[in-house]
Amino acid sequence: MDASVLTRTLRRLTESGSERALRESRIDHERRHPGEELTPIDKCCPGQQVTVTGTISKVEVRPEGSAPALEVSINDGSGRLFVVWLGRRRIPGVYEGRRLVVHGRLNCVTDHPTVYNPRYELLPE
Repeated sequence: MDASVLTRTLRRLTESGSERALRESRIDHERRHPGEELTPIDKCCPGQQVTVTGTISKVEVRPEGSAPALEVSINDGSGRLFVVWLGRRRIPGVYEGRRLVVHGRLNCVTDHPTVYNPRYELLPE
């Protein structure tokens, strides 16, 4: 048996459920959007246009001035990213445990990386 096949098989047998879901998200995204690269959250740089995939770990509605803001925390296994949709209280299909792909510019105005009003794609459950 080829060493790379053995390595892949061993990795798949030992990965957690969330790691498997994220691996499948990456494969699904690459199939749907050939040539568009996903960036691991821990490799994203402030000011960079990023495309990341992950699982929603937290959803909150926060006031931003006089308007509401939907804040979502996404985890891809390498790090955590906050996504904020200004003027929204909810988005159908966006809930804890859901996988999605987010496209936008990374900001680090606060102490954590954030993408405001991104383009997004909900992944199949």
